[in-house]
Amino acid sequence: MALRFITSRQNEIYRFLKALTEPHTRKKHRAFLLEGATFVAEALEDEAWAVLTVALTPEFSETERGQRIISEAQRKRVQVVLMAPALLEEISGTETPQGVIAAVRQPQAERLERLKIPTVATALLLEGLQDPSNVGAVIRVADAVGALAVLYTKGTADPYAPKAVRASAGSLLHIPVVPVNSVSEAVNWLRANEFQIVGTVPEGGESVFEVKFGDRVAVLIGNEARGLSEEAKRLVDLSVTIPMVGKAESLNVAVAAGIVLYEILRRRLTQPEGSAR
Repeated sequence: MALRFITSRQNEIYRFLKALTEPHTRKKHRAFLLEGATFVAEALEDEAWAVLTVALTPEFSETERGQRIISEAQRKRVQVVLMAPALLEEISGTETPQGVIAAVRQPQAERLERLKIPTVATALLLEGLQDPSNVGAVIRVADAVGALAVLYTKGTADPYAPKAVRASAGSLLHIPVVPVNSVSEAVNWLRANEFQIVGTVPEGGESVFEVKFGDRVAVLIGNEARGLSEEAKRLVDLSVTIPMVGKAESLNVAVAAGIVLYEILRRRLTQPEGSAR
């Protein structure tokens, strides 16, 4: 069956996909945009995700990967259309779109009490990060180290914003992303589940390479400019700082998160079980 070819900005499918770049539309429809052949194919194959619509350029649709995506979408009765490259580029917002984009249903918000916590676990709590690209990059790092979940407070950039989804490089599909009302709510739950609460600060904390970490660790990451709030600083069990010996004044928040998370992982991989971490 020939696929519908969309060439007009007045088309309802184009308008729906374009509208998902806006926060209020994502909230209204509980949906977000996912771009790229690898990630769209993964979402189609994973029963945990409901793909609503897939749009491909005619050129990409003729490739082997494009044909596989079309076949899987049709098998699952997902709406599939062809779209003029210029229109797809407008939705993507990138100079070199990958030729396929999908609207995906956001999962029901994960609840803290439903998370299954292993004996050894790492969690992240994001407080007020403003740049969605940073949020996505931190989610990607958290996924890479096998973190339990990424928690985020009100005032943090939407993890389902296009820039965040793009920066997560598919990791948004792999790890629970959990909204919380406040730092105190999250910390109370974490502490009740025996997490060590570790705050990251640019200076004045203990060296991240020298502190002892527990079996369950929650790392708090603050706003790009202001860092952690005073409330968050009061709630942590310890504060850590990344030593810097060059002339740079600070590190990007996602880079800093990566250093802390990988130091925790390094200890777990290299130190004998039961020894001081």
